[in-house]
Amino acid sequence: MVKSLFLTGIGVCGKTVLSYGLITKFKQEGIKTTYFKPVTVVRKRILIEEEVSVDSDVLTMKEALGLPEPFDVISPCSLPEKYIDIEVLGKKSEFESQIREAFKEISSNKDLVIVEGHKSPDALFSVGLSDPQVAKILGSKMLLVTVYDDELAIDQLLAHKHFIEMHNVELIGVILNNVPLEMVKRAEETVAHFLNQKGLKVLGVIPQRAELTAPTVREIAGTLEAEILEGEEYLDNVVEDILCGAMSPEAALRWFRRTVNCLIVTGGDRTDLILTALETKPSAIVLTGNLYPTVKVLTMAREKKVPVLLVPYDTYTTVELLRKAQSVVTAETLKKKHSMIEQAISEHVSWREILKNVLG
Repeated sequence: MVKSLFLTGIGVCGKTVLSYGLITKFKQEGIKTTYFKPVTVVRKRILIEEEVSVDSDVLTMKEALGLPEPFDVISPCSLPEKYIDIEVLGKKSEFESQIREAFKEISSNKDLVIVEGHKSPDALFSVGLSDPQVAKILGSKMLLVTVYDDELAIDQLLAHKHFIEMHNVELIGVILNNVPLEMVKRAEETVAHFLNQKGLKVLGVIPQRAELTAPTVREIAGTLEAEILEGEEYLDNVVEDILCGAMSPEAALRWFRRTVNCLIVTGGDRTDLILTALETKPSAIVLTGNLYPTVKVLTMAREKKVPVLLVPYDTYTTVELLRKAQSVVTAETLKKKHSMIEQAISEHVSWREILKNVLG
């Protein structure tokens, strides 16, 4: 069976971006590498054609990598959101067969398959399709990925290490991703030493880099299906933070000045607040409730080179949609940030050691 590396992670930790980076890096080294996501849940799927929907990560990777295989081969097993229903429980062997057959097809003429897992190693354990259980079906070695920004991440890593090893699957190590700059030294020295002592090899410490992980105004506008009222030429502005303008202009100004590359959400009728926000040159302003702003607002936005977007939702719903949009990775994002992703892998990940561990 073709060798495979199964990336499992904790929460929104960058597995898709890391999968893309490793695949492209390994291809540069002459290793025929491809992508596989054996199990998805319907709540993460998006409509692409009439009555045809696919997992958003699978759609992204198929487009970004130019994968020739159909979606049902790249991701053969789809579970409903309420996956503990009896009809799902009775299909475990059928799902395993689908996964094996699809893996056989996608790994044909390949040296290595990068497999992407769920939002945590123990997800879908109740139906026998957790990451370690699927990794065992494929004969994969596993690599943990987590965002490291506090010590709780260490406890979670060690708990998941124990869970993975309970299934007799080899865990080759962990990558600490999106590490705040002030914590990089601690991650590389103290944390790495501690985890090594616990039998968990640190194979990468990737520093936080806003331009690599943050979405652009263009991507956010697409996700929200927003109307662009002004500043279409500045949609490539990066959005690092979101502020909700629901206070007086005087109170809001203090917060606006503290943020960099901020997107501000407020109602189109809050002219005083919008004008105050524009003075601080945010990445963009999103106006809610389909309330069009005054001509004065649009004129000032043009002068300040700030995009202004309009959406039909209320402010709370808009902010919730924006939070979700921040975790969505598109093929356009990967292609545009290809060189940055490649640099992060080359400089901060022990990719040669990963290859040696997996390919032998």
